[in-house]
Amino acid sequence: MLVYYLVALTFVIWGTLYFLYFRVQLRDWFGNRFGRDSKARMEEILPDEPRMSLTYTSPSEDGPQR
Repeated sequence: MLVYYLVALTFVIWGTLYFLYFRVQLRDWFGNRFGRDSKARMEEILPDEPRMSLTYTSPSEDGPQR
């Protein structure tokens, strides 16, 4: 039973030392990982002339041509 206690104590001590040594990097990482993101600022850029992906052509008087 003493061995289990010493192993648990060792993990606690090493974990504490690791946390104390890397606390700034861990805080920054947790803030980046779980913190809120700021809203992205979007700027609307209008094109010089409108782009049309679908063009419409009116049907001719004779009907559709193939």
